[in-house]
Amino acid sequence: MGLGGLIARLGVGMQADDRMAEAASLAPGRDEIAAAWAGGERLPSLVAEDRYTGTRLSGDQLARRLGEGLDFEQLRAYQPGEPAARIDWRVSARLDEPVVRVHREPAQRQAHMVIDCGAAMRFGTRRRLKLTQGLLAAHAFAAGALRQGLAVEMHPVGEMSCPGHHVGGAITGQAAILQRLAEMAGAAGASGAADRNLSPPDWPGLRQRLAQRLPPGSVIVVLSDCLADTGPGRAIDWAPLAAHQHLIFVSISDRVELDMPDMGLAAFESGEGLRWLDTGSQRWRELFSQGQRAALREWREAAESLGSAFLPLAADAEPADWLPEVPIALARAAGVTA
Repeated sequence: MGLGGLIARLGVGMQADDRMAEAASLAPGRDEIAAAWAGGERLPSLVAEDRYTGTRLSGDQLARRLGEGLDFEQLRAYQPGEPAARIDWRVSARLDEPVVRVHREPAQRQAHMVIDCGAAMRFGTRRRLKLTQGLLAAHAFAAGALRQGLAVEMHPVGEMSCPGHHVGGAITGQAAILQRLAEMAGAAGASGAADRNLSPPDWPGLRQRLAQRLPPGSVIVVLSDCLADTGPGRAIDWAPLAAHQHLIFVSISDRVELDMPDMGLAAFESGEGLRWLDTGSQRWRELFSQGQRAALREWREAAESLGSAFLPLAADAEPADWLPEVPIALARAAGVTA
């Protein structure tokens, strides 16, 4: 088990009151949300302008659904019951059978917020949990997406129940987004308070569903801890999506997961179960920090090699502190030097 796979688990053995407090504390505060929206509305374009989807107009993509629209798709044989207006009479006259013209409907560009609600995100030592920071960051990116004319859809990943998010689809209003994220925070808090042994997030299943559903050129913002055992995996796992979508990875971590403090004998948890380590050793703490930071660098380099953006984010960072780093991460992904 490498140092990069260790996750501090300081909350083992929480009492019922502590669990209820955790459920209530998952949602960001109103002032925090207001700051995130104010900063997010000033974000640069989340889609590179040199891509074929780089436009500020909505309805410029081809949807997966065939139907009414301006973009011709194909000719096919007439089926009984179809409107006569769809028949191409000139072609039908040459073929001696009725033929209809099929178009593809236009679709508004979309931004998809993938929020890790798993056990590894329910940790924090300063100000807020990593999951709370993920929800706050989702507010900021959603604000930027709306400002840029993108429809927004939420994808919570992990063992939880969020009423309506599976059928809600993409939304284009601030009030609806605020409500959706508030519902997610409440559902994640309730599931965490009821069961500490949460199932690992199904990242392969999520990637498969996104690949099947999303039109090319969509924005996907992944809010997780890329170094956690239950995180999004390796950057290469996202290569099929990165080939057709615009990916932004936001790796959220608590500061003690990068710079381990002296806590004496402490319990850690990974895929192999609990392990007790003596954090009083300065040499061990230095090796731990070096390993974690090297792993973050490798993740960023791998993500950028796919043309994706990568942003490390501390759980206690304020929106005003980290949002200015987003344009830099987007520029690095596009290969633009400052």
